[in-house]
Amino acid sequence: MELLANGPGFRALRDRILELARLGPGDRLLDIGAGTGLLALAAAPHVARVSALDVSPAMCERLRFNFKQRSVANGEILLGTATELPLADASVDVVVSNYCFHHLSDPEKGQALSEIRRVLTPGGRLVFGDMMFRLSVLTRRDRTVIARLIRQVLRHGPAGVLRLLKSARRIAAGRWEHPASVEWWRDALLDAGFAEIDVQALEHEGGIAFARSPQRSGQPTDGTIPFGEGRVSRRALVVAEPPASDGRQGPG
Repeated sequence: MELLANGPGFRALRDRILELARLGPGDRLLDIGAGTGLLALAAAPHVARVSALDVSPAMCERLRFNFKQRSVANGEILLGTATELPLADASVDVVVSNYCFHHLSDPEKGQALSEIRRVLTPGGRLVFGDMMFRLSVLTRRDRTVIARLIRQVLRHGPAGVLRLLKSARRIAAGRWEHPASVEWWRDALLDAGFAEIDVQALEHEGGIAFARSPQRSGQPTDGTIPFGEGRVSRRALVVAEPPASDGRQGPG
């Protein structure tokens, strides 16, 4: 898993997420679905406190080891879920996540957004990367992404065919991941009460989203959305495509 997280595609996505988060030395940051610490470890030197949350006890132990190995003194490890964050209201300034939310059903994603809104301070930032497509053939992006993922799997020959058949059975049984489209995320963020929302698809199956918790009345804002009008080079993020999902939790 750590080899996967250290691949150039995930490192590029990590760097873009942290760039959009605009980290400052006084920020308190939460990494949801932290995995082995891809985001949390990179963010720790730039913030006041980093909380790394994961649902897996084994992963939390690995996170503790990685924090100790990297001498992270301003970090804490939290065992918990995105739908019930073990943090107080308005206790973090930045929430980040990478390839975690597709493990949640759509209602669970909505609950996670509500929880993120609860723990963010007014004006706090949410930035995340995730699979952003639907398991359907109704849109061109969905068709393109699904065809690309199938080709990637079939490159592995008979083992790839077997993996594809296993995935098909899991999809039919409702036990595969639950990726959501760019449009779904825009609507969900709006419904959850976020502001300055921008969600963009990347050239692989992923996408990246930015949003803010609403400002208090009279609180200053820079009035900008990080992606801006066409200023983001989506191709720049595609150093190497993240591999097709096999149903395991992403590297965080």
